[in-house]
Amino acid sequence: MKITGTTLRQHRQTLGLSQAKLAEIADIPQHMLSAFELEKADLPMHVLKAVSNALANSKKVTAVVTRAKRYRDHKYADVQKLPERVVKATRTNENAVYTQVLKDIYSAHSCTQERQLSALSLFSGCGGFSLGFSAAGFLVKGFLELEDDLRKIYKLNFPNSVEIGSDITEITQESLASVAKTLGRIDVIIGGPPCQGFSLSGKRDVSDPRNELFKHYLRFVDVFRPKFAALENVRLLTSMKNREGGLVKDDICNEFTKHGYRIEYFEVNAKDYGVPQHRERVLFVAVRDDLDFTPSLPNFTHGDGGDMFSSLSPLRTFADACSDLPYIESGEKSNLPLHEAVKHPMHVIDWLWDVPQGFSAHDNKDPSKRPPSGYNTTYKRQVWNEPASTVQTTFGMISGCRNVHPIATRSLTIREAARLQSFPDEYLFSGSLGSVRTGIGNAVPPLLAYNIALHLKKSL
Repeated sequence: MKITGTTLRQHRQTLGLSQAKLAEIADIPQHMLSAFELEKADLPMHVLKAVSNALANSKKVTAVVTRAKRYRDHKYADVQKLPERVVKATRTNENAVYTQVLKDIYSAHSCTQERQLSALSLFSGCGGFSLGFSAAGFLVKGFLELEDDLRKIYKLNFPNSVEIGSDITEITQESLASVAKTLGRIDVIIGGPPCQGFSLSGKRDVSDPRNELFKHYLRFVDVFRPKFAALENVRLLTSMKNREGGLVKDDICNEFTKHGYRIEYFEVNAKDYGVPQHRERVLFVAVRDDLDFTPSLPNFTHGDGGDMFSSLSPLRTFADACSDLPYIESGEKSNLPLHEAVKHPMHVIDWLWDVPQGFSAHDNKDPSKRPPSGYNTTYKRQVWNEPASTVQTTFGMISGCRNVHPIATRSLTIREAARLQSFPDEYLFSGSLGSVRTGIGNAVPPLLAYNIALHLKKSL
């Protein structure tokens, strides 16, 4: 019987084995198991053999399953706030500039002046893409979002935008025609269809409805016939394959071409547009065939600053985004909304307390101060004077990927993550903290969207 990622995961769970423990007894890297179980990559024959032998060794399986946890009691205590660390978190000059930019974005979004250009937002999330376009002068007439908590956040910030539905797959052609009649002319459609139904290896669940979401996006394009369409997604989409082994990006481009649009895709990094964060994404820009405009991106506004003659501003850093926020340690609160630190177990604080910026607890020389499992990007500090690492939905987990504050020994607060994503402090969030983190982590940075919107606006 051929072992697949799904069957391996099911068998492992039946035995009570965690992925980390199976990797341990098979003596293989956990990331290989993870990729295989997610059906993103195949395992070499010698690795498959090692996994099979490990699963067949009941003595080893029983030993690791019944082994006492290294930390059974998660003790919590107040963390001392060291003055020398507070001093390191002093405010940068660029912080005042950056926070004013965010205020200006929100002010432009809130302006009640009549707008001549219109947009429609699909897969809207909590509204990052829409906020950028609204600040650039587009009236976002309607939106669609599946998750209830994210819809509520969106409506708080776009109260006049028409909610056209939640599940795009359930919108019939008849109801779509009715929506088009209600909204009228749309100049731009924006959104980022989820891509989890695809994989890097070409394996996928044929019945996964997410595989066809971009085609539902195209149904809206067909009905509204906007001048432009902009789709944002993870950079790995450029390597993802469909069931036949072809590239998904080519499917998207071919379908838009069939529907009367010229389309190009661009790999972008949000830091190049003033967002204080490394965030690599792919952006598809489609232009209706009758328009005299070549799909393109705006010029960079920020760069490394190595050339004294460059017109680019220096890249913004973690400090530029967050250095005006009160310094807080694990478990502490501030007087600012959403700037409250998760309280972490003392053994985790102990692992990380002396870890320098840019390093992980896995790098500790003392083995007792290293986490028992995980990648070397976990339990890792960010760097104060460099662009932040990519904000993900798990930024509140200290064990996540590069989620540790550069100076304080804790994970990022919601306010810090929102700043790093270029959400203004005035932007409203509601619902569970988990939903808020998901919305922020999945959002298109408003400042990136703003630059894209201004670029497209020039041709309208």
